[in-house]
Amino acid sequence: MSLCIERWRGQPDVVERLADWHVRQWKAIFPGWDEAAAVDEFNLQLQTDGLPATWLAYLDDELVGSISALLEDSPELTDIPGPWMASFYIRPEARRRGAAPALMAAAADGVAALGYAEWHLFTEFHEDYYRRFGWSVLERRELHGQTVSIMRQRLPR
Repeated sequence: MSLCIERWRGQPDVVERLADWHVRQWKAIFPGWDEAAAVDEFNLQLQTDGLPATWLAYLDDELVGSISALLEDSPELTDIPGPWMASFYIRPEARRRGAAPALMAAAADGVAALGYAEWHLFTEFHEDYYRRFGWSVLERRELHGQTVSIMRQRLPR
């Protein structure tokens, strides 16, 4: 098994798949968000070497997941400063093969290299999973009718 992590820089045939995966996974928490909006968000990343940014995971040359770092994840959470880990997704058939921790570590290193000391995320269901990687709960809030945990992770120096 060969695992490769790289930053998204406009590689062909990637953005449409990411938009499809992400909208299917998180549309319930972001009503009105669709594939066209997701594609536009990804394309904006091509204008900067900073944030927002997305990293891609490939297993044996097949795209299996992604993770993004955003300055703001949701307008309702702007009182908590970014950056935010967002859109962390691994295709179900590729889970438990090492891509998720590698992807999270690569993104954390990338964000730390930009000078950030910590980042945040919100999750509906996976608080215990993120705790295993050094994330801690700051608070819980309602976001579009869903209770989410706001978590923070100190980044490597």
